[in-house]
Amino acid sequence: MLRSYTFRLYMNPMKLLIKRIEKIPGLQVMVSLLALIAALIFAAHSRFPVEIRSLAVAARYSFVTTSIGLLCIFYLILRLPPRWLMPLVFLGCGSLFGLALAGLWASGQSEPYVVSGLIPYNDAATYYIDANRLLDGSLLSDSSSRRPLAIGVLASLLGITGRSLQYALTILVLLEAIAAAYMTLEVRRVKGPAAAALVLWITFLFARRFIGTTMTETLGLTFGMLSMTFFLRGASENRLTDALLGAFLLTLAMNIRVGALFLLPLILLWVGIHFRGTTRFSWKNAFFAGLVVVAGFGLNSIVLYFVGSPLGMAFGNFSESLYGLASGGERWSYVYSVNEETNYLPDRERFALIYRLAFDLIRENPMGIVKGSLHQWGLLFSDTWFSVYSYVGGENVEGNRYIHWGLYALCFVALINVVRKRCDPLLFFILFSTFGILISVPFVPPGDAHKMRAYAATIPLLAFLPAYGLSELVNLIPLTNLKDQPDRVVSADGLAIFSGILTTFMVLAPVVFMKAAIPPKVEIPLCQPGEIPVSIHYEPGNEVRLIRENVIQLDWLPEFHFGRYKIFIHNLPNNEAIAILERLEPPATLLLGYDIHTDKRIWLLTDTQKMPDSHGILQICGNFYETDDPDIMRYGFFYPREIQIQS
Repeated sequence: MLRSYTFRLYMNPMKLLIKRIEKIPGLQVMVSLLALIAALIFAAHSRFPVEIRSLAVAARYSFVTTSIGLLCIFYLILRLPPRWLMPLVFLGCGSLFGLALAGLWASGQSEPYVVSGLIPYNDAATYYIDANRLLDGSLLSDSSSRRPLAIGVLASLLGITGRSLQYALTILVLLEAIAAAYMTLEVRRVKGPAAAALVLWITFLFARRFIGTTMTETLGLTFGMLSMTFFLRGASENRLTDALLGAFLLTLAMNIRVGALFLLPLILLWVGIHFRGTTRFSWKNAFFAGLVVVAGFGLNSIVLYFVGSPLGMAFGNFSESLYGLASGGERWSYVYSVNEETNYLPDRERFALIYRLAFDLIRENPMGIVKGSLHQWGLLFSDTWFSVYSYVGGENVEGNRYIHWGLYALCFVALINVVRKRCDPLLFFILFSTFGILISVPFVPPGDAHKMRAYAATIPLLAFLPAYGLSELVNLIPLTNLKDQPDRVVSADGLAIFSGILTTFMVLAPVVFMKAAIPPKVEIPLCQPGEIPVSIHYEPGNEVRLIRENVIQLDWLPEFHFGRYKIFIHNLPNNEAIAILERLEPPATLLLGYDIHTDKRIWLLTDTQKMPDSHGILQICGNFYETDDPDIMRYGFFYPREIQIQS
């Protein structure tokens, strides 16, 4: 009795506080956002309690543990009354995404796009260096000019955080977690708790591979989640404005990370039919949808104009995939093996030439593109790492197969309901979006993008299809308490404001940083004969330090034991880089930057004792790794003799 009385005394003030929060406009949104921010920062940056490390590594790399925990916890949260939903869903998403980020930083893993948990690698390194160069007033390289929106956001976040890569990545993941929370709430509103938990589970399993990297998939997925949230509101509530906002945000997502572009014309068709009123087709509303799509491409062109290279070409690398498709389903790199003259041209000339070669190939052998298309559709539903749900699974290949079959079965249930429930506006939207993704497959080959990378903008749509099927099956259960009923009371307050602020920031911030940039005045270091002078930025949160095995401390960024580092670098996809990186001897420091004088990439590999205690611009004398191999030279491995900080 005493315990029950004490519990009621505690709960009554809590209920009173929640009721007051609900009555104040916007306060619940602010409380929810603060809860998400606090949870994410604590999960990602706190090292106490130590047990958080195990949770973080599991959230990042474990499939079974993460799946069971995520599905169970979020299903229970999503079954709570509406007044509790927004704060707890935001809190849960902040914790989940923060733990995935901490898992990378605590493990020190090397992955395809990151070395030792932090240092950007391959394409990610190019994006990171170009973002730093933009802050010094330089235009993006040809390569980064294909994705100006994403690289512009990265540069802006680096500018805000004083070039701290760790803090910039934290904010990037924070934005993704907010979008995931809004998406989860909206799916719960229209299809219930089980569907919402499944959508979050599938989306998170895709997202966590890129959390903590500078790859464009993170921001592309963020806008993809926001666009789907608006689409669901527009379809279920018959709100044209929300549908148009969804089309606009989806277009931006496609510009951030190019994907299933043929989905956009299908969205225009859906708008014209769904919002037709008493007519057969609303050309006016379809025209409005076309305008917002054009506006999305226009904003990308504006940012490209101000910060991109004049020689860069947006969507130019589509030519590589087109050539591979016309060749019968070869990979994007196939063109360079059969047309070596294309390897050394500037982007604009190279892509223009590849387009001509691809169209010539199609004219000579029209069946090549048919064969290639069938090959890519086959991959989409194959038992490989290129299938539609290939990112859903763990190390057990046989277990993954059953999971994928289960998801396909749920998709089939959803599509069966297209016939059974013709008037369901959500099913009508699913039909058009699924068809739009399918017809895009030959031109966004799954075989060119491991685990559906190129489909980042449309992963939420692919996740919603089996979630709808699950919701239909749950509703067949005779127990009323388990039925997956939607709850129209649940709202997504603040979604439009958040989306508007994020879009404005993405477009304006890079241009502002570019125009306000003051190139650093740096004198060329005086070095000994035969040495090369370089100057690079050195700020907190950007380096990895390797320590000896006899140093007793917990591995956590920026310091890792050398044994852990040496094992994990073998996860990198390039053997030539591994051979050089494993020669380091602790104590050592790894730092990626660019030479302010020449714009060359510098991957600093040095004894930690040579690094200065303060931060700023490093004046370095040393030499690049000696080699004639262009595949190794592109990394810019640099060994310093002397390092000083510019006063």
